Amino acid sequence: MKITNKNIEEYIHRFMEGETTNSEEQAIYRFFRKGNLPEHLKQYSDMFAWYEDGMPEEKGKYRQQASKPFWKHLPLEIWSMGIAAMLVIGIGLGIVLPTTDRQSEEWACYEGSYVKVNGEYITDLKTILPIIQETLADAEAIEKRIEERLTKIQNIEKNIKEKQEIMCNF
Repeated sequence: MKITNKNIEEYIHRFMEGETTNSEEQAIYRFFRKGNLPEHLKQYSDMFAWYEDGMPEEKGKYRQQASKPFWKHLPLEIWSMGIAAMLVIGIGLGIVLPTTDRQSEEWACYEGSYVKVNGEYITDLKTILPIIQETLADAEAIEKRIEERLTKIQNIEKNIKEKQEIMCNF
């Protein structure tokens, strides 16, 4: 892989997105170390030199920041998003928890039921509940098909009666 003035911007973009491999990053560092950079790329020179040197800390500045509590470094937008997220979670739990209780009451009639799978009896309601729900869904689908066929039969019978009346009138 050879980084040139033509493809360096693609590599810079991929680096900023965190999509470069270690070998590509080393090639980028070498590119910026060689000098003779186009004017629009010189702004990246110090940044890539800092990364290449292992991102050394600046004396004094880091220690001063480290003495502040973590939460004081967070901008107002982050605090706002955190509060909004907690509200969404709280409201979500307020909706989900009562629903779960109602579902338990709804399915309580199946307490004591069992399912036989591969010769093994399963009585745990939480385990067999999906099987029961699937069976009920299948039963509803069969019932719907029966109703559709019954409607077709009734329509055919109606047509036959109409044709018989017409034939009788001749």
